[in-house]
Amino acid sequence: MAVKIRLARCGRRHLAEYDIVVADARSPRDGRFIEKIGNYNPNTAPSTIRLNEASALKWLFQGAQPTDTVKGLLSKQGIMLRKHLQIGVNKGAITQEQADEKFRLWQAERAQSITQ
Repeated sequence: MAVKIRLARCGRRHLAEYDIVVADARSPRDGRFIEKIGNYNPNTAPSTIRLNEASALKWLFQGAQPTDTVKGLLSKQGIMLRKHLQIGVNKGAITQEQADEKFRLWQAERAQSITQ
């Protein structure tokens, strides 16, 4: 079974909001899903993304493939970077402390760029 992390449309006409869901690739866009892991609202001035990071990481490590849009959203939140760093830890390239420090530095740079 191929599993995807994708958007499911909700909200009213002309004011769409999206749920970020983990679903079988064969199910329809707004059909059955395995788990809802977040919400995305593109209608607010800075787009609002609420995401359960632990669930997203769990599904990525289990092999779920994000769609292009969801991959961009996960990258903005730092989930893809955290996955990349954790793979390095698992292979022994870096330690967990080094990975945590790199992620903390990335968060600080991102917060600084947003405020400017």
